[in-house]
Amino acid sequence: MKTASRKSPKTRDSEYGPSWPVNLAECEAAVCDQDEYVFRVVPRFVDSIIEATVKRVLAEGQEQTVDFLCKKGCPRRRLLYLVGMCENRGVTNAYSMTSYRSQELRRKLKAIKKCSKIVSRLNGHDVPAKWGGTEFAKFLGMAEVNTDGANAIAVFLKLPTFLDEYSALVEHAVLYLGGKSDFYLNLAKILVVDFVQKYTKANHDRWTADLLSITCGLEYGESEHRVWRNAYSKRFKNYRPDPADSATLRAKKTLLECEAAVFYRMDVLHPSPQNIRDNRITVSRES
Repeated sequence: MKTASRKSPKTRDSEYGPSWPVNLAECEAAVCDQDEYVFRVVPRFVDSIIEATVKRVLAEGQEQTVDFLCKKGCPRRRLLYLVGMCENRGVTNAYSMTSYRSQELRRKLKAIKKCSKIVSRLNGHDVPAKWGGTEFAKFLGMAEVNTDGANAIAVFLKLPTFLDEYSALVEHAVLYLGGKSDFYLNLAKILVVDFVQKYTKANHDRWTADLLSITCGLEYGESEHRVWRNAYSKRFKNYRPDPADSATLRAKKTLLECEAAVFYRMDVLHPSPQNIRDNRITVSRES
């Protein structure tokens, strides 16, 4: 039996090439904020990352690379931390992220959308004035009017919107936020690139690629790094939210992206052979 191939996410063209629906600028900022928090509040965590990175630098013979970048202006401790956080974290399929395989997940999300339409009809939202329809809808409508919407049963008037937004968030996460999309790895690498650029006033692609090779693999060289950096830059510049999204849904997608980025940032211990975290140990802002 022939297996259906996975369709690529739909994108639109612009001056930078295909559009990208993930707000990378906000994700980068969220990860940087988390890093500052960790350096300030959980220094032992930072030390553990740096110690592990030093061992890898020595094992791969990249001491001169670190020395070169530090002589050019990079603070050593922060550089080692940033490099040590460069791994492709995140699950690689729909099942691992949602407990449903791709085809079944599509059916479940379709069912949620169908449920949304049923609830909308029950709530009387098929009436143009948003009032009337079923008697049940009038009960909810009265509750909303009498309490300015802050009522335990009035909130059910918004249930169709919640269901639609929930299914959209699940689809977005599966397509763009898992390990298969390199979502976190791309963020981690660009923070190293930006750090080197900030303190040395240059890209130093050869040296940066050599340093990243200790976590990205020995095959990761200067040419691969340049291609990746240019591709990431285009995605960053070409952020375009889905035109069908409401402002509220777009804000929720951005929040989901930032939460995923921070979660993966702190999900660093006990990797499986594929860098998928079976035993998750994280550091949150509540630590």
